[in-house]
Amino acid sequence: MAKFPERFILASASPRRKMLLELLKVPFEVRVSKVEEGIRGAEEPVALVARLAKEKAQAVAKELGSPKETTVIVGCDTIVVLGNEILGKPKNMDEAFAMLRKLQGRTHMVYSGVALVKLEGGREECVSNFCATEVTMCRLSDAEIKRYFELEDPLDKAGAYAIQDGGSLIISSIDGCYYNVVGFPVRTLEELLHTWGYSLFS
Repeated sequence: MAKFPERFILASASPRRKMLLELLKVPFEVRVSKVEEGIRGAEEPVALVARLAKEKAQAVAKELGSPKETTVIVGCDTIVVLGNEILGKPKNMDEAFAMLRKLQGRTHMVYSGVALVKLEGGREECVSNFCATEVTMCRLSDAEIKRYFELEDPLDKAGAYAIQDGGSLIISSIDGCYYNVVGFPVRTLEELLHTWGYSLFS
């Protein structure tokens, strides 16, 4: 039978990532990483999400020091990319509105980086990967965007939208992993866990 880490930590405050792990009924705890989510120079999307996911997991690992039990920490970061423009979380409602105006009627990419840090016997190991999904948004009027914001708070979401719940009104189609657009590509997490012989199927 597959095994699971003695201690598993989600380095994220995201309620959606927490909810997905709860649905899988695996034991985990949450320790929010304090890493700032910013772009460095002309950083490419994949490099950006990979770096931030790793930094989030490593920041929590540093706080823990050398735990007695084998501990695996998962960090994740998700961005929306339209053409060459990276859209993170909007700073205010005006910025959120401008983001959805750009995205409406167009196809964009969603990238998530996932990184695992394992602490065992005083040693630290790290593995990481990314997931990419193509998303096409419906054509939306300004009134429809405002109505969507009545259903969903856009301020904690990359690109100012969520695919779940009210997102059913604004998303035309996707090509790739749905859970990546939610913000946590769980299959990518499972594949990384295999590196050390762990599994979410335990």
